[in-house]
Amino acid sequence: MEYENIIEFEKSTKASKSKIYRFYKKNEELFSETKLKGGKRLFPIGHTRYFDSEVMFDENKSLRQENHSMRNLIDCLSDKESLIHTFWQMDWSFFFTVAYKLERQKKSCFKQMHGLYNFLLEKHGDSTGLRMFFTTESFTNRKGYHNHFVIHIENRRLYEQITADIQEYFSYDRIDFGLYDRYKAGLFYMTKEGLSGEDWDFLSDSNK
Repeated sequence: MEYENIIEFEKSTKASKSKIYRFYKKNEELFSETKLKGGKRLFPIGHTRYFDSEVMFDENKSLRQENHSMRNLIDCLSDKESLIHTFWQMDWSFFFTVAYKLERQKKSCFKQMHGLYNFLLEKHGDSTGLRMFFTTESFTNRKGYHNHFVIHIENRRLYEQITADIQEYFSYDRIDFGLYDRYKAGLFYMTKEGLSGEDWDFLSDSNK
């Protein structure tokens, strides 16, 4: 596979740097095909086909749909009895995304999230309060599903250890995470399609 640096890729796609990274943020499975070399991000030349006018139209259409979803979210937040409002008001420590290497279905993703929580609870349950909320979403350009989740770790001294445990638990998969910021779009993306069935769950150590 041939690669280009960001300057070459901007010329090939006729897209700005911000548009390129926005595209990859929305298409995590394609971003996993890029690579770092010498501290610089390289992009597969074959990805230029995703940046033609038709794809850009679809991206703009998706953005309009997200704006509509954001309005729906704001309506839900105004309802103090809604689950989304309840989750929004809670304290969270980290926001995670897990893109599985295998083609997992909803039930498998559900089991993965429960398995992770039980693993952490067994290892750290006596040391800190743990709380987790997750959602399951389909990929846009491949079959299967991935997970977003937020986790609350009461004992800040365990932040480094628990995030390392989570990365080890998903060592064969692609995982991204960062400190939770309620003013960013994390919970919006997690709840934009609503909550139903095995698409989500809320797990909490009731003893804490």
